[in-house]
Formats: sequence, structure tokens, C-alpha cells
Amino acid sequence: MRAAFLPSPLALALVAGLLPLALLLGLLHAGAAAVLGVAALLLVLVVAQGLAAPPTIRVSRELPRQLSVGEPATVRLRVRNDSDQPVALRIADGCPSGLDPEQEVLELDLPAHGEESLQYTIRPTGRGSFAFGATDLLLRRPRGLVEHRVRLELPAEARVHPNMRDLVRYELRSRRNLLQHGGARRTRILGRDGDFERLRDFVAGDDLRHVDWKATARMRRPMTRVYQAERSQNLIILIDGTRLMATRAGSLSKLDYAVNAALMLAWVGLQQGDKVGVGVFDDGLRGYVPPAAGQGQLGRVLDLLFDQQPALRFPRYREAARGILRDNRRRSLIVWLTDLFDGEQGRELLGALRALRGRHLSLVVAMDDPDVHRIAESAPDDDAALFQKVGAAELLDERAALIRKLHAEGARIVDARPAEISGALVDRYLDLKQSGAL
Repeated sequence: MRAAFLPSPLALALVAGLLPLALLLGLLHAGAAAVLGVAALLLVLVVAQGLAAPPTIRVSRELPRQLSVGEPATVRLRVRNDSDQPVALRIADGCPSGLDPEQEVLELDLPAHGEESLQYTIRPTGRGSFAFGATDLLLRRPRGLVEHRVRLELPAEARVHPNMRDLVRYELRSRRNLLQHGGARRTRILGRDGDFERLRDFVAGDDLRHVDWKATARMRRPMTRVYQAERSQNLIILIDGTRLMATRAGSLSKLDYAVNAALMLAWVGLQQGDKVGVGVFDDGLRGYVPPAAGQGQLGRVLDLLFDQQPALRFPRYREAARGILRDNRRRSLIVWLTDLFDGEQGRELLGALRALRGRHLSLVVAMDDPDVHRIAESAPDDDAALFQKVGAAELLDERAALIRKLHAEGARIVDARPAEISGALVDRYLDLKQSGAL
């Protein structure tokens, strides 16, 4: 604990009254010395009270069990006065700005040996770990001439997780029926993985590989094999954690949207009975949770992702692919959550997809940039705006050419704006699972 002091409002008011009086009496040559003597005595009293020990105040802080981005939460402070006199105090808790506290200073009057609780509301603005600083107290006894400034070290760390409300909302949407098809009910799919269930008539759009030619000859009409979906498949989600993902789309960065989409997909995959793994990469895998089943896996994934921030590095997709090939021999769906920017990046990504193609199935989620579209579609009113429009249009053309090249190489692509990727990705995953592509 560190303490200092300064004159109280009462002391400052007395000084403010004595100084003009001393000047006036000095001009009249009457009694100025007496007034100055009173001022000197006041100064001595201020110094004496300031050097005396401040009131003993104890403070403890209680943080919420769980914090989520954008969700209000309450921080509670318990304050106890261990001195024999009442104390008026102001408290500035060391709340980090990333938690966006609604009140920065709290006021409280405590009786002698009294104890009370205070609280204030926070609304975290981003994921990650936030360290609390020291708590500053301003203490004043009744009619005291000084205020003591006391600093208490109350170290604490607040862990802010991504907002999980979308998982609850998703469960209530009409898409829930599709999830149940892969869960408690049997899912009837076309494919070679899983247990054969029945035959049915061939319809337009069915894969010719699934036609049962013997049954077709016997029934004299095209027949398709239908299988029960195989559970406990492998789903591995890889998140680009480089500078490309630092771009903001509204209030969130692309990395925030990627983390939210990864959590949504991980939850759906676990509901499907699949083994889910998640990794974050930049110039290599910097964090990885190997595939596992069970709802406890979602907590492990959350522990990995909650504090991930963009690194000032270029994405090395091939290095991430090498890590996946080294640690996962079982065929898996590899989901890449990234941004597509230029040809060099595309070549690196294509190299990774080719390395995985012999054993795994890859799905690339390319997050579009709404701001670039807005600039490209704008009507410029000066030369600077015109140059911006041309640059944005060139970026979009290069991105479209890269996506076409990935398609030509047989890559599966989800191309959507950041706010739309969670739903689009889950739908595509369910489509792949139902089609038996994995």
C-alpha cells in the first residue's frame, strides 16, 4: 500500500478565506500578522494530519465468473473501514479500458469499523485477458484538513470470451432439424462411408457413383444406395491469425468473426458426434487442440481461442498443412478460415491444399471485405476518391480470379462477408456430411 496526501476542500476553503483577509489587513496596517499566524498554524495542522497514518481501509474485488464480448457484467467491491472514525472515500478501481466500465469513480461514506459493497457495470469490447491495475482511494475524515491518497495493489485478470449467444440462437432456429438428423435420429445420406440402409429411386442430382447397377438391372429403373451417416468423423478447423485478419468489419475484426464461426462449427460438429480439433496459424501452427469428441472439447477449444490476436506475419498455409499431416492420419475435413488477398497468398494456399488432397478434404472459407465493395461501388467526387475506387476494383478482380483458380483446382469454397460466415459455414458442413463427401 502506498499513501500520499493533499489539502482537503475544507483546508483549501480556509486558506482561500485567510489570504485575502491578510492582504486587506496588510494594506490597512492592522492585524495582518495575526492572520498570517493563523495561516501558519493551519499549515502546520495540514502537515501534521497529512503525516499521520491514513485510515485503514481494506478492499476486495469480485469479478463475474464469465465475461463475453458486448455483454454487460457487474464488478463488485467490498470495502471495510478498520479505523475508529468514519471515512468519506472515493474509489477509482484499476479497471482496464478494454472492459469499458460505465463508472470510473465510486463514492462511499463508511462508519467506523463499517463495511459496505459497491458495484459498477462493465461491457467488454474485445476478447482476451485484461489485467486490473491498482485501486486508488481518496480518504477524508470528518472535518479533516487533508485527503489521503492510498494505492492498493489488487491484481486480477479478467478473461473475456467470444459471445456465445449465437450458439443458443442457432439451436432454436429451423436448422435444428438438420442437426437432429445427425444426432438422435438416423441420417440418410448418399455415400460410401457408413452403414448401408436401403435403396431408393435415382433422382436428378444424385452422384452416379452411388448407383446400384445390379438393383437397377433387376428393377429396370435407376436405383441409388442410401446409407446411414457415419458418426465420429474428424473435423479440423484452422484459423488464420495473421495481419490479414486484423481488418475490421463493423465493430469486430475478421479474426473475431473467424473465432465466432469456428466456435459455432465446433459446437455443431460435436452435436453431430464428430471429433473436432481447432488450430490457429500464422507462419506455422501456433496453437492446436487435437480432435476429440464430447462437450468438454468445446471448453478446450474456447481456452485456445478466447485471447487470440492477429500477428504481424504472413500466413504460411503449407506449414500449417504439414502440422496437420504429421498429427492426423485419419481422413478429416479441414476448414480454413482466412482472407484471400493476392496471387502470392493464393499460391501458398494452393500448395497447402494439394499437400492435403491425398488424405483430407479441404474447405476454404474466404471472408470478403464490405468496405472494399463499398469503395468499388461508390461514385467518386474527386481524384483521390477515384484512385481509391480503381484500387478497390482491382483488389476485387484479383480476389475473384484467385477464387476461380481455387475452384479449378477442385477446392471447396465458402465466399461470404464476415457477418454471414457462421451460418454459411455450418450449412456447407452439413451439406458435405449429408452427401457423404467426407
